[in-house]
Amino acid sequence: MKVCERISRATILAVIAAITLSSCSFFKTPEARLPRKLPVKVFNVTPQRAALRVTGVYYNPNNYGFTFTGGELDLRLDTFYLGHVKLDTVMNIPAHATFTIPVIVEPDFAKLGNSGINMADSVVVSFSGTMAGKVGWFSKKIDIKYQGKHFLDLSF
Repeated sequence: MKVCERISRATILAVIAAITLSSCSFFKTPEARLPRKLPVKVFNVTPQRAALRVTGVYYNPNNYGFTFTGGELDLRLDTFYLGHVKLDTVMNIPAHATFTIPVIVEPDFAKLGNSGINMADSVVVSFSGTMAGKVGWFSKKIDIKYQGKHFLDLSF
């Protein structure tokens, strides 16, 4: 009986390992789907500190849902470095669903104003970083990158 228990435990562990390895290799990176006219909200974090809020729009191309557990991004507007952002949002994402992630960055507005970027024209929005998620007990961190031309729809 003990030999059968050892074999069945070993078989179960092997199956779990195979599923884990195959699920990691078949996971498709969520796709950024930012609108051409990108809403950007300027607001005060404190009376002395202003920030920008952008809503990141993504699509989950996988045949299964996952839990988004956070991430980190470095944001740029044309060649101007807006800043580093830590995403601490946790949410369940269904399979083949579009989802949004709030992104708040506190750039140096004085330097941004002196950068020469024409906010009335289209600008290149780019970011790179990581996104973390999990399916069941299995976690994965993936690299994400994006670059696209957008018109900024600024509101205060």
